[in-house]
Amino acid sequence: MQDIFEEVVCLKRRILRLFLAVMVIWGMTGCGQQETDGRTAMDAEAVSDRLEHAKVSAVDLTEGKYSEEKLDGVWEEEASVQIQLNEEKITVKASEPGNEADGANYNPGVDISEGRAVITQAGTYVLSGTLEDGQIVIDADKEELVRLVLNGVELSCSSSAPIYSKGGNVVIILAEGTENVVTDGMEYIYEEGEEEPRAAIFAKDDLTFNGTGVLSVIGNYKHGIQCKDDLKFITGTYEVKAAEDGIVGKDSITVRNGNFTIDSGDDGMKATNIEETDKGYVLIEDGSFQITAGGDGIQAETLLRVNDGNMEITTGGGSQNAAVSAEKPMDGGRAMPNGSNEEMQGGRMLPPEGMTPSEGMEDGFAGGGQPPKGAPPDEPGADEESAAASDSSKALKSYVELIIGGGEFDLDSCDDGIHSDQNVIISNGSFRISTGDDGIHADQTLTIEDGDIDIQQSYEGIEGFEVVIDGGNVKILASDDGINAAGEADEADSVDDSADDGGEAEKPDHGRGNPMAEEDQGATLTINGGTVYVNAGGDGLDANGDIFINGGDITVHGPADGGNGTLDYASSCKITGGTFVGVGSAGMIQNPSEDSAQPVIVWKLDEPVEAGTVIAVKDKEGKVIVKKTTEKMVQWLAVSSPEFIEGETYTVCVGDRVKEVNLE
Repeated sequence: MQDIFEEVVCLKRRILRLFLAVMVIWGMTGCGQQETDGRTAMDAEAVSDRLEHAKVSAVDLTEGKYSEEKLDGVWEEEASVQIQLNEEKITVKASEPGNEADGANYNPGVDISEGRAVITQAGTYVLSGTLEDGQIVIDADKEELVRLVLNGVELSCSSSAPIYSKGGNVVIILAEGTENVVTDGMEYIYEEGEEEPRAAIFAKDDLTFNGTGVLSVIGNYKHGIQCKDDLKFITGTYEVKAAEDGIVGKDSITVRNGNFTIDSGDDGMKATNIEETDKGYVLIEDGSFQITAGGDGIQAETLLRVNDGNMEITTGGGSQNAAVSAEKPMDGGRAMPNGSNEEMQGGRMLPPEGMTPSEGMEDGFAGGGQPPKGAPPDEPGADEESAAASDSSKALKSYVELIIGGGEFDLDSCDDGIHSDQNVIISNGSFRISTGDDGIHADQTLTIEDGDIDIQQSYEGIEGFEVVIDGGNVKILASDDGINAAGEADEADSVDDSADDGGEAEKPDHGRGNPMAEEDQGATLTINGGTVYVNAGGDGLDANGDIFINGGDITVHGPADGGNGTLDYASSCKITGGTFVGVGSAGMIQNPSEDSAQPVIVWKLDEPVEAGTVIAVKDKEGKVIVKKTTEKMVQWLAVSSPEFIEGETYTVCVGDRVKEVNLE
């Protein structure tokens, strides 16, 4: 049945690709007509952007690069060309007294005709007033610096981009104390053979924003602001509302500072270059961001780097809008693997009829089954390569590298909160994350060096093939696994997929008869320091490989149901340092490895104890070394501390139950 299912999925994908190809050809043909609605035709670039992404990053920037002219937000009225907008009329006044014109015969670098002003040479141009249905076009040489000052402007165009830079190194300056509005229509009329512009403010060459005023951009057609080269923001306040993407920079987006409010039907802010490994990045040094996006909040191809700032991002309607299925309960419980969707009570699985709670926890799920490990939650459209970018609704996403050096983040996402197809590094920052999927996810290496991370809602809290926690304060609430070190499902079969004698290969069991050994992918979870708290409905700490606890203060409230374990590993779980307290059910017990360098106390209770029970470990003099309070029903515990000494006797108290343990 699985083979048939995969063939059906592949067929769906081939049909979809054929459909997209037809749409591209049809769209290109349609653009050859004088009046074409670009919204109905998906161009080749858009399709490519949906189906292909960067695999390598050569971006080595840690901060933005700005020329002096882009940092300069000062302008002088007497050294500029004044462009006055008067509803349907445009008037130009140069710096020399009496040199005025309102027709095409006057040309101080500006050509005017039928509500359209075309700037053709370098200089400073100051726009003021209201243009009801017209356009400002910059058509200068690529290296010529054109400074466009918005000095209280209301600019609308019903059939194209109100501000369209065909060429030139353009800097848009928001005059101090001004409010400026740029609005496009819902349909564009293209010249023959053209497919651009596609945004209310559109630039083919470099585009920089500066100044201290306010700019409101309403992109009714597609995007709010789009640049096909390097897009930079120095300062200013920006309010962008777009039918599709809010802010798009092909080669890069760099933000030095500014205040951004973005409401987009698709992605909030993104860089799209997939061909050049040193481009396609988003670099944010500081600023305030409030993003509400139907797709991803901020997306980069090669590198997404945030050094500082304040971000409030909601994507895909937020975590509460995530699809809830029998395989993905969001109440901290776990569904039955056979799809029966049995009742959950108090965050735990009810045992089969006629079985006591302790028996249910001992025997696991009804039917002796076990949920598949590493299986991602259901996603709308996950079985086909949909061209709709809104299938992805992650808050922060990069296809290669994602680095966060600081800032405050409030992320509420339908999909992952923080995601990279390769690596994530968090070296500092304060995070509040609610998500319908993973809190933080990296396909390859996920490193937390420092920071205050509070994952308040998630399917899996933290996931990566190699997860390393060196420090910080990490708190995780997950309906499934708390921290999961694993790769894609098919990687599990790559451990040994061929036998020397040509027969069927055998998966290593590491001499322990471990039922999870067949999933040993070589993945690792390493905790070297920091404070880590996990409350998981599934496995607490899970590795399709090894778990290494070398330091830190780790508390794991594992599952109450019997089909998961507080610890779940395929190879080993070695404790060499730090304080570890793990509690949970007894149905899928895996103790820390016996060859752990630091002593471990393990106790499987005859009967479970309720939430609110105090667990304490005391030395022979009565000193309390470890003390925790259970948050769920518990039948198993494991405790390790640097204060434990081999050969000494310790007293373990679980409520009114007492046990003496000698550490041999």
